[in-house]
Amino acid sequence: MLETWNRQLQDLGLTPGEAQIYTALIRNGALGASAIASVTGIARSSVYPMLNSLVEKGLLETGASYGSRFVVVPPEQALPSLVAREREALRRQQQLAAETVEQRDRLARDLGDRLSSIAEPVETTPDELIQVIRSPRGVAERVERLQNEAKRSIEVFIKAPFFLPPGNPAEEKTLRRGLRVRAVYERAALDVADVKPYLESWIARGEEARVYEGELPHKLAIFDRHSVLVHLSMPGDQMRTLYIRHPELAMSLGAAFDSFWERANPIGVAGEKGTARTTQPPRKKKMQSHPARPSQVPSASRNGQVASKNNPAKVTSIS
Repeated sequence: MLETWNRQLQDLGLTPGEAQIYTALIRNGALGASAIASVTGIARSSVYPMLNSLVEKGLLETGASYGSRFVVVPPEQALPSLVAREREALRRQQQLAAETVEQRDRLARDLGDRLSSIAEPVETTPDELIQVIRSPRGVAERVERLQNEAKRSIEVFIKAPFFLPPGNPAEEKTLRRGLRVRAVYERAALDVADVKPYLESWIARGEEARVYEGELPHKLAIFDRHSVLVHLSMPGDQMRTLYIRHPELAMSLGAAFDSFWERANPIGVAGEKGTARTTQPPRKKKMQSHPARPSQVPSASRNGQVASKNNPAKVTSIS
């Protein structure tokens, strides 16, 4: 049976060594590189490139520290995702026939279910509370998974670079489920093609959005105040995203999010033109003992806010 699984994994695009390592981790649970080399008989110098390849393909996850153990992503999720990515790439190149895609989809689902049934349960250890995601594709898949798993709330800092597919289809499902989604947008992000065409529809569906006029410290996503994705810039052009499963740290980062949220300006949907805009209420005036001059008498603005000649309400069109 193991031989058959290895052969089928190769049919899905894995090398023989990658298939051997993957099934070894499924059968044994989380292992370090040295233990994997021992279990599979593959030289340790060859194990590392194969492990990195499996991580890039979204089949494995690993901790942030040196010597962390490797663990399989649930096969029933990872294997169909592997084929879906390959299908999209090959479809763009017009190299994969529709019937072949359907056949491989069936194989991926069937094999994923069978391997998942024998997978060894994994006990989380402290060094695995933080995982490093090294590819934009891996970040996009993790965000989608966490959006689907969230039960109460999602809070995000929005700034470049953007890894999600255009329109972020998973957010629409999230909002339909009744979750509270709050987003603080860096001003520079509002005109980016990944945001501008979709912002109005996100807000119309229920996203609470604000714009921060300065520079946000980093990309951030907090799920249920329990799990966190933090995107970090590294020396040179390298970038890494940390996935952190730690409620106390999530609560601390949530407090930081609340601080920026309070300092940001709300974004609403304008009436006639249907374009998103930011609004900032006028400052309260000190009480005066003498009557206001004619030029200081407040007049109603179009959106119902009160403005004056000397202190008008701020309305900034994003379109």
